Amino acid sequence: MDKVRDIDKYIDTVKSHSNFFKSYYFHSLIDLNLTKLDSILHYGILSKNLIEQKRLPSLYTHNSCDFDSKNGNNYISLTKYDDNCEFFPTFESFSLHTLTCLSLMVNKSINIEKQGERRTFFDDEVFCLNSISTSNLEGIILPEHLSMLPINQVNCLPKDLSCYTKSYINHWISCMQRYFNTTLSQAVIQEIKTGYEQLWNILNEYECPDRWVEFAIRKQRNQYGKDLKDILANIMQNLWSKKFDMANPTYIDVVMKLNSSQIPIYEIKQKSLKRII
Repeated sequence: MDKVRDIDKYIDTVKSHSNFFKSYYFHSLIDLNLTKLDSILHYGILSKNLIEQKRLPSLYTHNSCDFDSKNGNNYISLTKYDDNCEFFPTFESFSLHTLTCLSLMVNKSINIEKQGERRTFFDDEVFCLNSISTSNLEGIILPEHLSMLPINQVNCLPKDLSCYTKSYINHWISCMQRYFNTTLSQAVIQEIKTGYEQLWNILNEYECPDRWVEFAIRKQRNQYGKDLKDILANIMQNLWSKKFDMANPTYIDVVMKLNSSQIPIYEIKQKSLKRII
């Protein structure tokens, strides 16, 4: 299932709790991979260079150009909410990410800069150099449409073409095997390979495949019954189920299991803002 981007139903909730949202910066997990959340809760939010130096098994070690990232190697991207928000995802990272993803709530006492290593096109995006410690994490927040989804319905790849390359998929496999301390079976690896080849056979039909990822994913799902993201999401469902001995865990089930430090968790609902813990 693709990430839901119907943010209109949350606008009244945000406006009615504007002081709450103004109180924090937000750092979103745009690919929704909860292994990253676990790393952040243990080590804080780290820049790409620091993650590589610590040799952490994190997908944050993707190439700095992935996701059209403005972080580069040394900066961490954050978003802020203020009265100028127009809820326009094209130019606002709060609308595009905070209202569609899981986000870490960051204390505003940290030092920020208006630019990372490259110019951002989001009006509300700011940057922190190198790292944000766990002591500056004030909570976790996510929209209600995401919290109750089973893991196998959660999109675990952004739409960027760079996340569908062989090197990225191999890196994803390596990270998941290391994090879950397991080895994926040859049958599972072959399923990923087949899904990858099916998708690229479709993408290669287009002169500019980077513009057609979402269409190609839909076409693969219609033609073969599931797409590459579906395959990876099913793998994640099995891995999280085994890790926590839970049948069919939802997204919020895993979030709560990972939150051993018991920082507050908030859910953005259509008519309210709910604190879960």
